[in-house]
Amino acid sequence: VAIVVRGESFRGGSGIGDRSFSTSEASVRAQREAAQSLLKMVVQPFEKCGLQVDLFLASYIPTSGTERNIAFDLVKWYGGKGRVKKYKFFGEDFKGQFQQVGLFKKALGLVAEYAEQQALTYQALLVVRPDMIFKTHVPSIISNATWSSVLFGFRLHERFAGSPDKESEGSRRRLDYVADQIEWCPWEYTNCLVACGPKYRCLMKKTGGHVSVMLDERHDSDTQADRNPLYRLVRQESRLEVHGGVAALLLFGESATMPPMLQQLQAVRAAVFRQGEPPTKWVDVYAHAGNISRESCRELRDALVEPSLFYGLSPHLVCGRLDGSRDRSYQDVSPVCDCALRAWAEAVRTLSELLRDRETSVDFEYDGVVIVGVDGRFRDNYQVGDYDTKDRVHVEFGPLQVPHVLIASSRGLAQLVGALLDGFSDGTAMCEKAREHPVAAFEKLVRGVGLSVELVKTPRALSLR
Repeated sequence: VAIVVRGESFRGGSGIGDRSFSTSEASVRAQREAAQSLLKMVVQPFEKCGLQVDLFLASYIPTSGTERNIAFDLVKWYGGKGRVKKYKFFGEDFKGQFQQVGLFKKALGLVAEYAEQQALTYQALLVVRPDMIFKTHVPSIISNATWSSVLFGFRLHERFAGSPDKESEGSRRRLDYVADQIEWCPWEYTNCLVACGPKYRCLMKKTGGHVSVMLDERHDSDTQADRNPLYRLVRQESRLEVHGGVAALLLFGESATMPPMLQQLQAVRAAVFRQGEPPTKWVDVYAHAGNISRESCRELRDALVEPSLFYGLSPHLVCGRLDGSRDRSYQDVSPVCDCALRAWAEAVRTLSELLRDRETSVDFEYDGVVIVGVDGRFRDNYQVGDYDTKDRVHVEFGPLQVPHVLIASSRGLAQLVGALLDGFSDGTAMCEKAREHPVAAFEKLVRGVGLSVELVKTPRALSLR
């Protein structure tokens, strides 16, 4: 097996976009850890299977200065010249010329040169990046997949459909959205890999459809946003394993005014936008504001923009009082039942329909949902992943005796909204109960559709069975 290490080494730790060459203590330590993980999780398991393993390395170094010398430590960390058969370091000024595919092909060229010189062939190539720290034995992962095909690590977790600024289909309908940090390529398809680079569609065509993935699950390739079982990059790893992300539903109230709303929004960002550590970008924002003007609605929409989130430039916002219809344009009508709990349920229903439309259009389900009343006080932060939402919802009631914070699964939210709105279908009787005893009415509505309720102290939990 030829293992090809290609890409930028000694990267800075600021994030996936940090392409700087760094010789800081942290960067050197992380790069050494990555090299050691390759030996432990990839090279040695292959050798235990009786295979010869040769390494090839292509990376960048500073064009000048003493910093460039440390790059040659990579060869030593990967086992020295006895294991690393060929390596090539290019000055950083070549980055713009080569781009990713250019260096990829240069690295494969090292294998071709050596194979020709030695008159040998390999069973397969494994192409990896130097900034990957492996977490599991890669040969066992490959053996569980279709090892006679070209394999990428996994398909990417992206949800393009159903978003105002994204028109293409989501990743569950686009098999070519794959993580290109790692590729397994049987020797017979090496020329295909050279011709295509790490491009799924091209490889599918040239190999006659012999392309698949090592892991049958979807992830973000940026491990700061989503952890995966295969590897992490040389920077802080998210403690979340994201499959659908978090939906944050913000309720600004029926009579909120702009300055207080904007002030409270800062508390909301800290309380619910920051999910995971480091914070993941997979938080989608849905918001409802009551009786505010069109101008204020536009101002609030601008204030909701959060560039650090994947869809943060296009938050979903509904303004105006709700009449229970599916018309999501600006509305200004009197509610059917004028009580706080009914108004809360209608606002949540409208936002949950937007949420469900996005899930349905791209065929995914959120990992969790958090609903917050923006006019209340918050604890430091609500981490949705810390709550067991499999068969329960977690709720805190605010001063208006309606849920101030509610955390649930996507399916639990649908059950809860259905229970609440069914309870109000009898006209004004339930409205009177909700005005007098809103917490009890909330519990009764949930029980009324056969859901088991268990109230606990902060946070309270309602079991859905």
